[in-house]
Amino acid sequence: MNPFARRMQAADGWVWPTTLVSLVLGFMISSVWVTAQNRRERIASLDSTQRSRVSLNSIDLEEFEKLKEEVQKLREDKTKLENAVADKSSSTKILNDQLQESKNFGGLVEVEGPGVVVTLRDSSKAGPQGSMATIVDPESVIHDLDVLKVVNELNASGAEAVSVNNLRVVSTTSIRCVGPTILVDGTRISTPVVIRAIGDRETLYSGMNMPGGALAAVRGTDPAMVTVEKVDSITLPAYTGSTARKLAKTIEKKQ
Repeated sequence: MNPFARRMQAADGWVWPTTLVSLVLGFMISSVWVTAQNRRERIASLDSTQRSRVSLNSIDLEEFEKLKEEVQKLREDKTKLENAVADKSSSTKILNDQLQESKNFGGLVEVEGPGVVVTLRDSSKAGPQGSMATIVDPESVIHDLDVLKVVNELNASGAEAVSVNNLRVVSTTSIRCVGPTILVDGTRISTPVVIRAIGDRETLYSGMNMPGGALAAVRGTDPAMVTVEKVDSITLPAYTGSTARKLAKTIEKKQ
């Protein structure tokens, strides 16, 4: 017997099954490749909206949930920012109102309101100042002390703002005499000295006319040296001097 014939007969038992399996496997691989290729071609032919849908469908559900949570967080943060802006606007208005009130109190803004106007002038009996032929009576001339007394009396009577010859009086204002002139915060003024004050007209007027008050001595010398009138509305300028402080410093509150 031919040994090769027996070997070929034995081989016939596995060759045909193996060949058949190979053919089926090749067919499946080809089908998968064709299907994938067709799918890519279909996706490429879709419009942008349809592509978005395809891409969205291919996203992992867990990742999609994470994106939803992130969007929700961003919305919550936006709401918090909007609320913060609203609160800040309210706080800013309060701070601005307080700042304006402080500036008003410090005389740093122009103000208007009812009040009185006090005019002080040298007496006509004094004669021309500087004349060698005439001896000037010191009592017939308006001095810095007269102006200072009137300002203090107005403040004591409830004046909310005071000016002297259109110079705003504040807590640091100095009034003094240098020779024949009066200095208000270093600015020379001369008579007539016009002092304006905003406040309750009746109270201020009474303060300027009470017996033994700031103007009693001046009127005793010459009543014409003083006039006081009530006015419905006057305007006082803002303080324009320096507000710098060298030594006084604000105390910072500890948290």
